[in-house]
Amino acid sequence: MKCEVCGIGERREQRIRYHVEINGKLIVIEHVPAIVCDHCGETSIAPSVASTVQTIVREGKPPARAIETPVYEFGA
Repeated sequence: MKCEVCGIGERREQRIRYHVEINGKLIVIEHVPAIVCDHCGETSIAPSVASTVQTIVREGKPPARAIETPVYEFGA
């Protein structure tokens, strides 16, 4: 399907790495089904997928793995 944001690219199903910050803590969920434009990168997920992501975050179960992430200040 044609991208409704850029009007150039095609939007295709793919798996993404979704991230969200909650209370200063970065949460990463891998292999999330999404629709992504191959030109501009516009990404959207279905409401049912968003609900599953929220459930994963709220459950507080131990993650599959942990990564260390450097944090930089812009203009510092």
